[in-house]
Parts: sequence; C-alpha cells; structure tokens
Amino acid sequence: MFFEKSSYTMMQWKLWLFPDTTYESFPAKPASSSPVCNADNRKTLGTFSGVVVPCTLSMLSAILFLRLGYVVGFAGFIETLIMFSLAFFIVMMTILSVSAISTNGAIEGGGAYFMISRSIGPEFGGAMGIIFFAAQLFGSVVYLLGLLDTIVDSFGQDGGTFTKTLPETGFWPILYGSALLVVMLIVVLVGAEMFAKTNLIIFVIVLVALGFDFVNFFIQSEKEISPPTSNTLVNQSSYLHYTSWSMNTLLENKGNNYTTDYTTMSSTSFNRVFAVLFTGFTGVFAGANMSGDLKNASRAIPMGTITACCFSYGVYVVLTMIIASTCSRGLLQNDYLFLEHINMIKGVTTAGTICVTFSASLSTFIGASRILEALALDDVLGRLLYLVKAGRSRRGNPWVAVLVSWFFIQGLLFAGSLNAISQFVACFSLLTYAVVNMACLALDLAGAPNFRPTFNYFNKYTSLAGFVSSIVMAFIVNPVYASISFGISVMLFVFIMFRTPGSSWGYISQALIFHQVRKYLLMLDARKDHVKFWRPSILFLCKNPRSSIPAICFLNDMKKGGLYVIGTNINGDISSPGFANRLEEHNLAWLSLIDTLGVKAFVETTISRDLRNGIQNLIMTAGLGGMTPNTVVMGFYDELESKDFLSEPDSIPSKRKLIQRMRPNRNNTSRAYIDKMVPLTESHRPDSRISVDDYIGVIRDVIALRKNLCILRNFHELKRPNFGSGNQVQYIDVWPLPPNFNSTHIEDDTTSMFLLQLSCILHMVGDWGATRLRVLATTPSTELGMTEKVQLEEILRILRIDADVFTVPLPGQMAAQSMTEAERYSTFNQLMRTHSNNTIVTFLYLPRPPLDDVDNGSYLENLSRLSEGMPPCLLVSGLSKVTTSEL
Repeated sequence: MFFEKSSYTMMQWKLWLFPDTTYESFPAKPASSSPVCNADNRKTLGTFSGVVVPCTLSMLSAILFLRLGYVVGFAGFIETLIMFSLAFFIVMMTILSVSAISTNGAIEGGGAYFMISRSIGPEFGGAMGIIFFAAQLFGSVVYLLGLLDTIVDSFGQDGGTFTKTLPETGFWPILYGSALLVVMLIVVLVGAEMFAKTNLIIFVIVLVALGFDFVNFFIQSEKEISPPTSNTLVNQSSYLHYTSWSMNTLLENKGNNYTTDYTTMSSTSFNRVFAVLFTGFTGVFAGANMSGDLKNASRAIPMGTITACCFSYGVYVVLTMIIASTCSRGLLQNDYLFLEHINMIKGVTTAGTICVTFSASLSTFIGASRILEALALDDVLGRLLYLVKAGRSRRGNPWVAVLVSWFFIQGLLFAGSLNAISQFVACFSLLTYAVVNMACLALDLAGAPNFRPTFNYFNKYTSLAGFVSSIVMAFIVNPVYASISFGISVMLFVFIMFRTPGSSWGYISQALIFHQVRKYLLMLDARKDHVKFWRPSILFLCKNPRSSIPAICFLNDMKKGGLYVIGTNINGDISSPGFANRLEEHNLAWLSLIDTLGVKAFVETTISRDLRNGIQNLIMTAGLGGMTPNTVVMGFYDELESKDFLSEPDSIPSKRKLIQRMRPNRNNTSRAYIDKMVPLTESHRPDSRISVDDYIGVIRDVIALRKNLCILRNFHELKRPNFGSGNQVQYIDVWPLPPNFNSTHIEDDTTSMFLLQLSCILHMVGDWGATRLRVLATTPSTELGMTEKVQLEEILRILRIDADVFTVPLPGQMAAQSMTEAERYSTFNQLMRTHSNNTIVTFLYLPRPPLDDVDNGSYLENLSRLSEGMPPCLLVSGLSKVTTSEL
C-alpha cells in the first residue's frame, strides 16, 4: 500500500510539472483514495469540447435570441451596454478567482462546489454546494422555458410562425417541456461523451444561425411585422417596424423606457431587466462543473472559461449596437422573437434558438447532477443522499444523481415564465459568485505558502471587487430574494457545521485566524502595559486533568478575559522508545477534556527528566509575545489521593451534565468508555510526584521570575454557587492580612491588594455575582476595630470594590511572645474556620517562603496548618501592582 500511494504521489507531481502530459501516461489512482471520483475513464473531455463549448452556449442561451430585444427595448442601448459590462465585470472577476483556485491543486468532480469546499472548509463549501445545486436546477428550468417559448411561438395553434399545429393552452407546454427533459435525461445518462458530442453539433448550428442573423441586418430592408397574438398590449391590426440602419432609430433607443412586459403583464425596471440579462451569465461554471470529466481540469477551466466569456461578451455588445440601430422600440418591446420575423431565411434563427436553449438547459442539468454527486460522496447531508452516493455506473456516471436532478427540474417546470423566475436565478448565481471570490480572497489574505496557483492574473483586489459587486448586485436585483438566499445559506451553514465531523480538507478560517492573531500579537507591546487595563493571565500548573476539573473550571471563571494556559510536564526523555505515543496520548487527553469542559484555555507541555526544571521552562516559555501569564497557579502539596471526577460523576452534582455530554449513550457509565474519552495521562502515575524541596523551590522560582502566585487547596470540595433552595447567603471570603500582620495599611502591600483584586474579579463573573464578597481584617483589639473598619471601607470605595467589611479581633494568646509559629498558624486557622460556615471559597495571604532549604519542611507544615479544614481556598502572593484609583 505504501508503494502504491508513493507511485501515485509521484504521478501527481509529474502531471503538475508537465501539464501537457495526458492521464493515460500514468497508472490510475486507487479507487479508495478519492472521495469524489474514482474512475479515470470519465476524464475524456478536452478544453474546447469540455469547457469552451458548454460555457459559450450557456452564456448565449436564451438571452441571445429571445431576450436581447427585451433588454435593449426597455433599458436602451446605453444602459444595456452598462448592464452587459457590469455583468461581464462580475463574471470576469469570478473567473479569475476560479482560475486561481483550479490551478492550485488537483481538481476532481463537483466543479465550483469542489473548489469552494476544499478551499474554505466543509461548512461554507457544503452550504454553497447546495445553493449552487439549486441555482443550476433553476437555471436549467429558465433555459427550458425559453425553449418552450420558442417552440410555442413557432408552432403553436394560435400564433405559430411556421405552422399552427401544437396546442398551447393548459398543460400542453408542460408536456412539451417534460418530453424535452426526457431527451436531455437520456443524453445525460449516456454520459459526458454523449453530452460533448451533442454540444458540438449544437455549437455549429448556433454559430451558423448567428452568422445568418448578422448578415441579415446588412441586407434586410425596412419591414413591417405583425405583433404576436399572445401580446394583448398592442392592437393586433397595427404593425411593428424594422427600420434597417437608421441614426434616428439609434437615438430613439438611446435612453430607457420601462413599461409593461407583455409576457408577465408586470412593469419593468432596471433590476428586473438586469436579472433577465444576467441569466445569460449564469452559465460561467458550465465548464467547471465538468471538472470530473476533463482530461486536465487545471488547465482547461481557466483557458476555456475566459475564452468563452470574452467571446460571448463581444457577441452581446456588437449585437446590441446593431439591434439598437435597426429595430424600433415598439418592435423590441412587443415582439421578443423579432430576430426570426425579420430574417430573410425563415427557420434559421428558430433553429439556433432551439439549439442554444436546449444546450444551456442540458449543461446546467448535467452540472447539477455532478454537484449533487459530489455532495453525496462528501457526506454533506448524511443518509439523505445515500442512494446518490451508491448509484454509479461502471464508467463512473452518477445515474442516481442524474435522476434526482431530473425529478427536481421536472417539478420546477410549473414556474411557467422565464422572466418570472429570472430574478431568483440571478440572486442564487450572484451569491455563488460572491462565495467563490470570497474563497479566493481568503486564501490570498491568509498567505499560506501552499497557495501558489499557476494562474497569476489575479490578486486580492480582483477577488474583493468580484465579491463586493456580486453582493451589491444581488440586492439591487431583488432584496427579498437576496435576503432569502443569504438566509438559506446561513441555515445550511449552521446545520452542516453541527452535523459534519472534522474533515481533512483544511479550514480557511484557521489560516485567517492565524494570520490575524500573528499580526495583532506583533502589535501587542508589553512596554505599553498599564495597571488600568490589568487582568489576570493565568498559568495553571496541573498534574492530572481528571482530578483537576473543579480547579480548571474555577480558574476559567477567574481569568476575566485574560490568557489561560494549562501547563503540564512529562517526566522522561524525548529519545526514549515509545515516547512519541506517550506525548500524543497526553495531548489528546488534555484537548479532549478542554473541548468537553468548554473552557477557553491553551495547553502547554514540557518534557524534562527533572520536574522542577520542566516547571521552570513552562513559567518562562508559556505565552507568546506580549501575551504571557502574569499569575502562576499550582496545587497544594499533600498526601491525599487524587480523585477522578470523570469516573465518579455523582460525587460532584454540577458535573453530571458534563459526563452526559461526553457519552453517546447516556446509559453507558462504564469506566472503559470514560478512560477512552479522556485517557489517564502520564502525570497521573504515582512516581511523578514532586519532592518537598522541589515544591518549595518552585514557589521561590515563581517569585524570582516576578510572577504572582496562587496555591489551591481543597478544591476537590468546591461547589459552585447554588441558589435554587432557600435564601441562605453564600460568601467569598478574603483575609487580606497574614497571621502575624497587625496593621490595616493594606494599600501598601501588593499581596493584600492582589487578594482584593482577584476576589473582586471572581465576584464579577456569572453565578459568582450572586454571592456576597466579604473582607475580614484581623485587628489586635476590639477598641481599634471600628477605626480600622472605616479605613478599610474607604480603601474599598476608592478601588470601587463592593464588599462587606468585618474586623475580627485576634485571640489574646496570639500576642504572647511564648507562642510558637506553628501554634500561631493553628490558632489563626481556628479563627478563620469559625467565620466560614457559608463560605464557598476563601482567599488567604501566602507567607513568603524561607530562603534556606532547611526550613522547607516547617514552612510547608505551617501552610498546611493555615489552610487545614478550610473551604476551597487560594493562598495568594502578589508581586506587581494590579489596582489603581486613577481615571
């Protein structure tokens, strides 16, 4: 299998470097490796037959022979030229974007959908694929209705130009359309080769008819023409005038004259006429939709599409000026089949009209089936398109997708009028063009090194111009239809985003986010930091994710929009056997847990043989640029066994929903499933514990690196605020003074101010705001209590911290010189516990660590005595100014 894949990869490189080389020179791609096309024998079409011909026929389509007079008659030749130039500009900008995307890698079946989905991800790609599929269906109906108009006007019983044979009332036009649609169905079911051969024949007929029409304008003299019997707006006994070449006629057709359209009996306007005109430019993807059948799609799509577009635009401009110079406004507004009626050789224009509309409808029909096939193979709509995915012939023709497309087109035939649905088709097509341009713009702005198309005649400005002009024109054509199209796109985007699993196509959003984040990180200057805008940026040193869920969620609340990094260390050596697997398991465990908890955090992992060195590396390297942690949080050193909250969800009621969200089947409570979801990490092993000296050393390291420090204890008992029962008040307690500190001048102590700031931030977040913030300051005597309380309340007022202030007299024995330090900490602990009955979390003053390692053990014991039996508490040490009273 390895050599098979390697062989195919080399084939792709050779094909990319030598585009003139045919596919037959290389071995076929393995069937299992492509999600969209697994049959190379489908790739039989060249640039001319696969792109130029279908694009040209689709862009000429019904407009050339059926509605060009309608456009010139109502808009005048000046506005018509503006409309054509605007449409050509939008289409050409889109073609440049398509050409860039199509030459940036191998193109498979699905056309524009394949390009968009692989460029900007499955959500946008899938939503736009469905919209584009709908646009192709509507486009096929528009062209088919144009074909029916020609047939009825030429052979209808009431007003047939040649014979009066075919009934034209009731359901007869629908029956004619259904019969023609069956013929198209047969052609499409046979395959792309049959489609190409049919199109070549039609292309020749259309060119002959177009040539006769051009010649006829130069040889035909003035002529009076009877109005069509279907036109009830004019007197049937009057005549419409073909003036031949006349300056007066040209001047008459100079300006606009928006009146009533005799086929719909509705008034016309610039946006309505432009919508009809733009249906002639909705076939620009006719060649791109055949990407799965092209020999060299990356070369054929740019060259063929640009050629077809320029040729069609030239034909429209020349014919517009000729018609404006030779046909009276009355003729143009009241007889849309005037080209046949003024032609000296009867039947030529009708033959061209029938052929070009048949071909355009056929092209959009086969394009819709190819897009639907690609949507099914990409599993965009899941089981809804299962039969479409399975139904393919031996030669790779998606016959089920063809039948489904035929079914929808057959249903849409009941729309009735070409002009009636032209606005809807135009809005859908413009939306698709906008997304194609947006995809190319995003790829260019992201600056990804792998975006290097061989087509270089584009830039971000062409893509932006195409995107903006498409959006603006969609709303000019019809704001309601445009809004509906956008609304449908958004709903599809949301549906596919939640339904579709991660893909291997890549997400342009990630590239754009990276680009913007890098740019703004460079602008974030740490030298411009000011205390007014200070917020906690936390580095949480975490050993085991499964036992740290309460702490992880708590710190996520306390960060207040700041940076949140969860750092962990793996004890080991990179060169040791199996280390890569251990690292991968470790990272996946963390990422799974963070996704499940919904916390906004990054994960940083270091590797070190020595745990303290690993933590030092984390503290010094966490963050990027000016966005670095300013506060380090770590757990308390104790001998308690780690509690696995994921395997014992009932022990923490607030986590039950978390566990249910993790299970595909909520009745599955097995330990094996939870272990699979969030595996035990390397740091969960007993031998990964840190020594007492290293633990105290880490505290010294944090202080030496000028970081604020918080030590968490008893957070396995943390209960979030719960006010569902009773009216019992719950508290966040702050003890801003250490056990041996007898002054209330806390504004001069950075740790005391840091304690107040952190508690205030927590009180501002979510459910914590319903608690009461309580500051408890110790005082040596009751007599001084009132004075010190007033001073502390004034400090809190200046700092704009809403808190209740209480002074707590110290026990008399704490002033005794004979009391040991251990006894002092124990007594202070008992004092705090008496005031902590309804406390959820407590903030405590962290004493400075000893300078000598000899005292490490006693220091840790004192910290244990200070916090023993307390509610979940944070031992806090502050080293920087975090509050200000300045404006």
